[in-house]
Amino acid sequence: MKIQNNKNHRVQIFGTLMLATLLLASCGAKKDASGEANLEVSDIVNGKIVTKKNSNASSVVALIAEDNGSQSLCTGTIISPEIILTAAHCVDEKPEKIHLLFGTNAQKTNEAKIRIVDKFIQHPNWGRHFPGGEADLALVHFKGSLPVGYQPVKLADEKLKLNIGQKVLMMGFGVTNGTSRSGSGKLRQTESTILEEHSLTEIITDAHKSSVCFGDSGGPAFIKTGNDFIQWGVASSVLNSSCNQASIHTGLMKYRGWIKTTSEKLEN
Repeated sequence: MKIQNNKNHRVQIFGTLMLATLLLASCGAKKDASGEANLEVSDIVNGKIVTKKNSNASSVVALIAEDNGSQSLCTGTIISPEIILTAAHCVDEKPEKIHLLFGTNAQKTNEAKIRIVDKFIQHPNWGRHFPGGEADLALVHFKGSLPVGYQPVKLADEKLKLNIGQKVLMMGFGVTNGTSRSGSGKLRQTESTILEEHSLTEIITDAHKSSVCFGDSGGPAFIKTGNDFIQWGVASSVLNSSCNQASIHTGLMKYRGWIKTTSEKLEN
C-alpha cells in the first residue's frame, strides 16, 4: 500500500508483517541498511472480521514476500486454479520467496493451506512514467492445487461502469490502525463509496469512516450485482498515512485483456 499526496507525487510506503515458521507473529516496520523504517504493506481500518462462512472469503488470500531476511504482507484474489491477482508494488523488489496463505486468519494458517509462488508478472506499464504509476497489477502463479473450498472470483468485464456515490465492498489482511501499523493478519471487510475517477484506470473511494490500509495492497474491491459480488478493483494506494481520507484502486475493466493473456502465459 502506497501513500500518495494531493500533488500526484507518490511516496513508496508499505506496511509489513513478520512471520515465524510461516505463522504471523508480529506486525512492524521493515528497516533498510540505514536503519530507517521501510513500511511496505496494509488491514481494513474500522472493518469487520470475515468468517469462513462469507462467500468472498473463499477467493481472498494473504501474500507473504520474503527478501533479505525480512517479510512483508499483501492481499490477493484467486482468478484461476493457478493464478492470484495482486498489486504490482507487492512484488516490486523481486522477492526471494512468496508464500500464499489460504484462510481468514494468517496467524493460524496450517501447512496444508500454504502455497509457494514459482513465478509472477507485473503489468508492463507499471511505474513507466513515475514510481507508483498506473497499472499497479501483477499476476502470480503458485505450485499445487487450490485448497478444498477455494474458488476464483468473478472479475468485472470491460463494459462495467461505476458511478459516483456507488457502494463498494473491500477486503484485506492489512492493519486496523494506520498510525500504529497494528492489527493486521486477519481478513476483514468494509463498505465505502466511490468518490471519483482519478484517471482512466484509477478510482478513488472514500476513507473517512473506513478504509483499506497497509497490508490490504492487492486486495479486492467488489460491487454487488444481483446475488453476485464482482471484483472491479485492486487496492493500490492511500492519500495519507492514517488511511482516513481516501484510497485509490486500480480498475480492472481496462486490463481484462492483459489479465487473460498473461494468465495463459503463466499457466503454460
